[in-house]
Amino acid sequence: MFDNLRADTRKLKLIKTKSFPWYVIESLLFENGYQAVVLYRMASWFKRRRVPFFGPLLARLSLFLNGVDVSPGAEIGPGLMIVHGVGLVIGDNTRIGADAMLLHQVTIGASRYERRDQMPRLGDNVFVAAGARLIGHIEIGDNVFVGANAVVTQDVPSDSRVLVDAPLKIVPQTESSQPAVD
Repeated sequence: MFDNLRADTRKLKLIKTKSFPWYVIESLLFENGYQAVVLYRMASWFKRRRVPFFGPLLARLSLFLNGVDVSPGAEIGPGLMIVHGVGLVIGDNTRIGADAMLLHQVTIGASRYERRDQMPRLGDNVFVAAGARLIGHIEIGDNVFVGANAVVTQDVPSDSRVLVDAPLKIVPQTESSQPAVD
């Protein structure tokens, strides 16, 4: 647990300008993503040691405090960074490699409850952007970028980018499209 937490804490230097230990203290107090990572590491530690009650308690505490729902049964490598984690969900039996970065509203889980043992497997150095969904028994390779709002239901090879190609369309307002005001 402590080796993973050290690696997770080192990743904070990507977004923090203060020196050690101030950036750690500031993150523990004010960064909901870092708080969620610390609570996940503790919950996972209790679960792996088959200590009842504390793993689920810490997971619910993270959900209550941060809006982040990471199952203590997920296996996540060192260097995890959650940025603006509100709405993030990682299901039980999910495996994520080292140096993952996850943004808000990300869901990594099964396609339905009956298949909760069929979770995604993510490699090392994976970036998952806001609103992305990784669903089902899929393999995501190393060095993969998953773009915002992508829905991934099939394997993705290493060194790939998954993008939602929806060009922005701007429609000018006309007099007839404006609501009538009485």
